[in-house]
Amino acid sequence: MMNTFFKTSLLLIVLSGLVILVSCKDDPELPENLTAFESDQLGLASAETELAINLQLTREAEVEGTATILIEPTGLTYGTDFTTEPNATANSFAITIPAGATTASFKVKKTAGALFDGDEKIKFTISSLAPSLVVGTKKELTVTFAEIIAASGAFEINGGGALYPNKVFIDLSANRQTAIARTSWDLAFSSSADEFRVILNSPNGMLARALDKTDLNAVTAADTVGFGAQLSLNAIFSAITTSPLPEWVKTATAWMDSPTGDWSKTAIASVSTTLAENKVYIINRGTGAGSPSPALGWKKIRVIRNGSNYTLQHADIGATTFTEVQVTKNTEYRFQYVSFATGVVSVEPAKTKWDIAWTGFTNTTPIDATNVVPYYFQDVILSNTAGVQAVQVLTSAVSYEAFAEANITGLSFSTSQIAIGSAWRSGGGPGTSPSIRADRFYVIKDIDGNYYKVKFTALTTNGERGKPQIAFALVKKAS
Repeated sequence: MMNTFFKTSLLLIVLSGLVILVSCKDDPELPENLTAFESDQLGLASAETELAINLQLTREAEVEGTATILIEPTGLTYGTDFTTEPNATANSFAITIPAGATTASFKVKKTAGALFDGDEKIKFTISSLAPSLVVGTKKELTVTFAEIIAASGAFEINGGGALYPNKVFIDLSANRQTAIARTSWDLAFSSSADEFRVILNSPNGMLARALDKTDLNAVTAADTVGFGAQLSLNAIFSAITTSPLPEWVKTATAWMDSPTGDWSKTAIASVSTTLAENKVYIINRGTGAGSPSPALGWKKIRVIRNGSNYTLQHADIGATTFTEVQVTKNTEYRFQYVSFATGVVSVEPAKTKWDIAWTGFTNTTPIDATNVVPYYFQDVILSNTAGVQAVQVLTSAVSYEAFAEANITGLSFSTSQIAIGSAWRSGGGPGTSPSIRADRFYVIKDIDGNYYKVKFTALTTNGERGKPQIAFALVKKAS
């Protein structure tokens, strides 16, 4: 009987081993983790003192490793004219790529007091990588010590992956992208001299609702009864499936900012010089990146004017004291950004230094012939409302390759923030697979007057959303 037990046990162990071996054998191999620069050329303008340069991985690094970068300067001397962070020795340095990371970066810095003619350059080359990584196609990057107007470019947008943790600002002429964690800020304050507007963090799905109170300390949880069942994108989506449709759903768009970028239509009213007109708002901060997406919580806020600037008051719903943040306008930027956790933060580039942005976004969607509701869209392209214009062109009229300066005549450009919006891709809803629309491309006129044609070449990288790819080319240079 004991022998039977051992024989049975041994047989089970052997069979288990075979199952493990078969399972291991059948597991698909992961694709090569390609590592490359985001672009092959960048400019360091005369007003800039440093430039962050990113390496991009096609998927998360399996283990911590390093990338060795070679430096080849032209017309420059390391230590005299420029340095790098980390520091280089014998025109070489290494940067760490942490386990789980999809990007790594280093900086090139001008030396204080150094003078430049504008024709100086540095070529950076990825010379070696950790064994788990493979050098991608963009292994070399040339940084010119002058502002460039890129003739063409192509790159993967660094959205951060399927959980879309980033909002990414793209400057076509500079061949540059800037990725910002979408949870790094909560509110943005207009820097326009004649506007006192506050916008919500749409990428997080934030909503705001006014109370008929002006004293932040007088607001308690009792003032928010019923808000949890209404003031959230999930609550709105659930409500539209009920019959009859609740009346409050029809006015839910009042809790969001205009998706077109019309800043006269924001959830938070224009900040008044009359204190009694500046109400307390209840904010649902939306959700962050995660699976499931973590709730970011609720706040009560009030914004008042401080001369030509702003004072933000904010607190948790049940608090009897509040925090104040002073926000100063800077007209080089569209907005000044504030995090409830850390105060004033740097988010988007100067308004002349970006054209379009990729992000998740609170848009509207129709629910019947007369009503629309707030609805979250992933993979949206927003235009810079400080002066960028865009227009869609169908390939049935002219192909991307054939489109030239003569084809610009007659196009009707739009200044709407969603001139491109989500029209460049299709699907992605329940039961549908998202994909790019290959029958169209876009022409963008930047703030300086340069015209670029832009096409989206992939919605995903290795099947992962949050990593779309674009290509662009200069059609007409500003005169």
